[in-house]
Amino acid sequence: MILGSQMELSEIEALPKKILREEAGRAFRLQASATMDMWLCMKRAITAAERAKKAYEDGQAKVAEAGKALQDHDHLLHDKQATKRQLWSRRVTATRDAEAAKEAVQVALVESERAKAAEIEAAFREAVQSYRSSSEFSNLLDEEVGSKMAGLLYRFKRYNPGQKLNLNFISDPPPLPESITEEMIEDYEGEDAPEEAPAVEAATEEAPAEAAADKEGVA
Repeated sequence: MILGSQMELSEIEALPKKILREEAGRAFRLQASATMDMWLCMKRAITAAERAKKAYEDGQAKVAEAGKALQDHDHLLHDKQATKRQLWSRRVTATRDAEAAKEAVQVALVESERAKAAEIEAAFREAVQSYRSSSEFSNLLDEEVGSKMAGLLYRFKRYNPGQKLNLNFISDPPPLPESITEEMIEDYEGEDAPEEAPAVEAATEEAPAEAAADKEGVA
């Protein structure tokens, strides 16, 4: 305790001046030391507060950065899902378009083949009809019929030497079968054209083979 701190003013005045100066200096030094200690404590508290504030602000900044990173990640994930859905939709559309184009190409190919087959059939019929009406076909048919008749005559004479072959059907017609009458022959109007054409084709196709067989038989 400082001397004179609990003394009256009259008692203090009675003390020697040297002691007063010493006590006053001591009191000043103690006050200055207390003030310095208080200032240092306040400085430390302010520094600690500033550090805590800075740490808090850094934490807030890191939290904001983390929140922004999460938002960016969510946006990126959303954009990725949207892009994935868009690509899937485009893929489905492209697949449907490809299937439709494939079906259209197949239909076009079928129609083209049908049209081509129809053109080929028409050209074939026209060529066959033109060839049938030509003199070359008539000469060939006459040659084949003549060759076949010659073969028939040869085989008839060879295997029936004692019989006579009547070729004059106008003056001496052969007898009719039992199921055929003269009225049936007079009423007969001929075969229809569509039924006649296959017979002619068959005759033209079989004539060379039969003529070759007849020639082999004659040989």
